[in-house]
Amino acid sequence: MTSSGSLLRAERVTLGYGRTPVVHDVTLDITGGGVGLIGESGSGKTTLARAFLGLLTPMSGNILYGDQNLKKVDMRRFRGDVQPVFQAEALDPRMRVGRSVAEALPRDARHRVPELLEQVGLDPALASRRPHQLSGGQRQRVVIARALAVNPKLLILDEPTSALDVTVQARILDLIAGLAAERLLITHNLAVVGKLCRTSHVLFAGRVVESGPTADLLARPAHPYTLALRDAVPKLGGEPPVARGRAEVRPAETGCPFRPRCPMAVTECDRAPALRDLGGHQEGQDGRRVACHRAEDVLREPSARR
Repeated sequence: MTSSGSLLRAERVTLGYGRTPVVHDVTLDITGGGVGLIGESGSGKTTLARAFLGLLTPMSGNILYGDQNLKKVDMRRFRGDVQPVFQAEALDPRMRVGRSVAEALPRDARHRVPELLEQVGLDPALASRRPHQLSGGQRQRVVIARALAVNPKLLILDEPTSALDVTVQARILDLIAGLAAERLLITHNLAVVGKLCRTSHVLFAGRVVESGPTADLLARPAHPYTLALRDAVPKLGGEPPVARGRAEVRPAETGCPFRPRCPMAVTECDRAPALRDLGGHQEGQDGRRVACHRAEDVLREPSARR
């Protein structure tokens, strides 16, 4: 762990493709109890996850692992400690399930394939099948089994249930919640992050706009974007979701990036807000932080309370 008690840490990290930055000056810790990265498509979640996996080098800033810059870490050891869990489509369609799981194991440990399949709730007899012969939920369990093969300390999960129906999602979430490894979860699904993550960070246009304990953050959003994400979730038997701002409007390049979509924007929003402490610190959890000039007004909104 780093000196801050985190498994992985981003320190003022800017990431991009070519010369174009898409994640801007992000600082966050992956601590125990599960961490969620929440945001719409294009918010920078997966790009940040790629940097945590060592697949993308920061344009500026550092990724730390065990008090070391990730650039200087023994990557063979790192790959054993930190494993990605992608969506089930990542499986090679030509490879049988058993071989796919065995690929992650040392040659002398391939007898563990049946054990790993059982660990994720699959019949070991499925080892002889190819991915197209399995259901979506079964394929996602195979992906998790592959990741567990090296006994990782941390799983980085990128939308692991997005392609699954609701009942299968629930079973996969129960499986993930019961694993010993810590987790970083990338998702746009607030119900998923509420089940698996103690702490969450909300990203918009490559910037962290709100952070804090997940239950508090979802119950009392302090940023208009977090509030919009939460209110967009349909409720069984409730009113239709409320549209807050036009999602097709591009983020502002200066000032607050959310202000073209924000129903609470004022002149002050022409100045970029810093991520600041909102208080609410609880023992064992990060306190609330928000990048919004009007966070206190958002908290006073009746719709922000649940």
